[in-house]
Amino acid sequence: MLAIVTFLVTMPTLFGLEIDPPFKLSWGEAPMRLERLLAGAGAKIILKHPVEDGTEAWEVEGIVQDGLKRTVFYFRAAALVGVELQYRNDAWTQEKYDDFMGRWRRTIEQRYGAGQLIARKTEPKEDVTQTIVGYKWNHNNTALELVFFSAQSPTGQIFRTLSVHYKGT
Repeated sequence: MLAIVTFLVTMPTLFGLEIDPPFKLSWGEAPMRLERLLAGAGAKIILKHPVEDGTEAWEVEGIVQDGLKRTVFYFRAAALVGVELQYRNDAWTQEKYDDFMGRWRRTIEQRYGAGQLIARKTEPKEDVTQTIVGYKWNHNNTALELVFFSAQSPTGQIFRTLSVHYKGT
């Protein structure tokens, strides 16, 4: 009975919740405003380029956060529609990535509930072994994806990254 009451109390909160972009931004944020915010924070736009569907991507470095290598902001019709946080640190072990992803996942689940597993596989691609693990949360036409990717060569070279994708409308 307690579980049903808890579900009914939290249901309106979960279903009415929109997933906001990070850094206290809003969906539809104007590029000029974001450019000023980034400059004020000491971050640098290193590349602006078109992607698909008339969307422009801004690759940004210099936002200070543990392990944050790059942030990509996506604009369509001069409005913010996506943000991708790319975490990568060559000094991190697999255990550090696992812990980091676990903390991200718990934080997201506390706010948005259980995520949907969208990928979990390890497979060879030519001579490289690739691993991908991903989860997704959807609320009110907004989404959040948490994805770990690893590629390891037979010589022991390893590339790992954890990305967090915020997707607006």
